[in-house]
Amino acid sequence: MTPQMTYILRRLLIAGLAPVLALCSLFSGPSPTRLTAPISGYWPIHLVPSLFGPYSTPANNGYENGNQISPIIPLSYVAWRKPQILGVQFIGDAPRNLASDKFSLTIKGPRGYIRGLKVQYFSNGFVGWKVPSLPAGKYRVTFMAPGFQQPQSSWSVTIAKPPQMVDPVTETYADQASLSSLNAYRAMLDEAPVKWNQSLADAAMAHARYLAENGYNAPSFHMEEKNRPGYSGKTPWSRDLVYGWPSILDGEVGIEWTQSLPPVAVIQDLVDTVYHRLSLLSANLFFSGEGSSTGKTGAVVMDLGYGYSSKLPLAITYPRPGQTGLPTAWVDLESPDPVPNGYGNRYGYPITVDFPTVETLKDVHVGLFQGTERVAIYKDMPGVESMAGNQLGMVPRYPLNPNTVYSVEVFATATFNSGVTQPITLHWRFSTGGDTESVAVAPLSAHHILVSVVRAGNGEPDVNTPLRIYRVLSPTRQQMVGSGRTGLSGTWNFERKQETRALYNVVTQSGNSDEFWW
Repeated sequence: MTPQMTYILRRLLIAGLAPVLALCSLFSGPSPTRLTAPISGYWPIHLVPSLFGPYSTPANNGYENGNQISPIIPLSYVAWRKPQILGVQFIGDAPRNLASDKFSLTIKGPRGYIRGLKVQYFSNGFVGWKVPSLPAGKYRVTFMAPGFQQPQSSWSVTIAKPPQMVDPVTETYADQASLSSLNAYRAMLDEAPVKWNQSLADAAMAHARYLAENGYNAPSFHMEEKNRPGYSGKTPWSRDLVYGWPSILDGEVGIEWTQSLPPVAVIQDLVDTVYHRLSLLSANLFFSGEGSSTGKTGAVVMDLGYGYSSKLPLAITYPRPGQTGLPTAWVDLESPDPVPNGYGNRYGYPITVDFPTVETLKDVHVGLFQGTERVAIYKDMPGVESMAGNQLGMVPRYPLNPNTVYSVEVFATATFNSGVTQPITLHWRFSTGGDTESVAVAPLSAHHILVSVVRAGNGEPDVNTPLRIYRVLSPTRQQMVGSGRTGLSGTWNFERKQETRALYNVVTQSGNSDEFWW
């Protein structure tokens, strides 16, 4: 393994308040799974009909009854950046519903009340009031909801001068490439794209610099210690608030590295996991900001901004139904570790399931099958260790067979956030390619894509690997539009002339592949 590959994946997805922690199961949940199977470029696969639904979003998106509200009140905090908007986060209510309630906000500072506040309703359920440029000082913010059980809630925001110069970062080519790669995964799950956010990027960059200066154990990868150089907040959510992110619904993922990787490979390595994948492929993820540093304790840090989508499915599975060309094996370098004492060992490719409108899962039974034969797996069950109460993971104990169809079954009793309890059943199929290659794509423009091929888990680039790219014309027919080989970084650039959006499939010589919209 080259020095470039000496990294450990780190993930934190927490929100800061006990009431919110109880709701963190809502954070993850990518969107509708595909029920038609695209081809891999070598042979077709047929899906067994799946029982996705019908309890997903019949009313209030499965979150709550119409006569209830669940505002998440921010912590009292110190801001180094003057906030542009202040408000509260609601759990899964559409803007049009929130706008019909007579909410109000007051801000009282050293010189009295701030006037001219204007309310805005956002697609992620956030209700905010745009504020003027506030001078330094302490402000009392009060949210009022007449007619509801929680009519008034208050918190304070102290605007303070930062202890050191804090220059805003700008969106870079690497940021655009990372988001392009992430959104390529999300598009295949019918999810909305994640957008770049200034506050999250500033917080992520500040923490990456802190890690470079203080190391990974000061006191941990995600936490900072006061009085150390570059300190900007103990936790990810406190740092995000410091830099202007208006909500405590956030998370953080990261990679320890000594040398930087191509942005597409960073996202690829994060998705080729259990916990990191659930964080990044959430339908409730709206914004992201990235920062990085290199050196002995270099890192890439992604701060993630969540909300509550008004359009959610019952379940999000990855691999998705009908997905083909998946790696046969995966090296476990993830922290927290989805396999007990499994760090550094080789297993089959991980499988995850997320139920975004479910609060808790009970009586859970999962199985992976090759034909009628049950495949041995490690189970990451809901609510156990680092798994949220509405998520589960499976790691095959041994590498999967090449060019083989596998089926997954999940049976459970789900208590939805609306309070309804119902049995749920999932049954879907996916297939492997011929090797351990992980293939990913970053559509950088209407004419240009960057393809990455690495070994799943350890991220080692596949050099000089033959590739073919196809345009998918139907579930059983595709047309080759180009071919090439990966370079020293395991990447390959491909350009096209037309700009018509279509489904493409890039395939290695071994049959491993990745489908994407372009």
